[in-house]
Amino acid sequence: MVALADSLFDIAGPAQELTAELTREWSNQLINQIRAVDPNYRFDSLGFPQTLHGQVNQLNTLRFDQAVAFLRTGNEVRPLQVETLRFVQERVDQAYAEGIKLLRAGRLNIRLSEQEALGNFIDRRVRSDLRRRYHQYGIDAAGKGPVRVNRRENDSSGSELSFRLPDIRVGNIAYDVTLTQKTLRTPQVRGFFDADFRPTHVVIIRLRQIGAESSYIITRPEAKR
Repeated sequence: MVALADSLFDIAGPAQELTAELTREWSNQLINQIRAVDPNYRFDSLGFPQTLHGQVNQLNTLRFDQAVAFLRTGNEVRPLQVETLRFVQERVDQAYAEGIKLLRAGRLNIRLSEQEALGNFIDRRVRSDLRRRYHQYGIDAAGKGPVRVNRRENDSSGSELSFRLPDIRVGNIAYDVTLTQKTLRTPQVRGFFDADFRPTHVVIIRLRQIGAESSYIITRPEAKR
């Protein structure tokens, strides 16, 4: 879904006026859909954005508003699962670009390797940005609710109680931000599936700078058809 949204809005030149027209239409549709769920909703705006970047940001904000409205009024987490992926993917790409600059300038603390230092920087930046975004919407990402950032998830599947630590959990989906490719054979991924909240999917989020297949979803084996 994230890749589809990016390709859809990668428009320039003569198509920019059409993009603005579509943005107005989609914005109005989203506002009406949110009000159908939350009649008290009001979209605060200083006016229609004139740049393509501003128009994309407006649509992303409205999508997130809609996802939160579903969460609050019906305890429906699926829209927030999608918007969390969209938000985190963008922040991962930004954090990577910033981290590379810091690494080249010698401003990252390197212990084991440059990749480890870069990965730690991206993890911290993305988690901080996501916590801030959730906080703006009044979502407690540190409590016992269905939306959590870097919190312990108990695993009672073994003889002794242990825990897993996904970067993000939204409902029954775990998210892992990483520079390396991971599969169902990766112990960390298997551990997420063993956690007591029984995730149906683990979303691996990697920077899009490495190619089109950067981020992907691993499905719980018994859920496959």
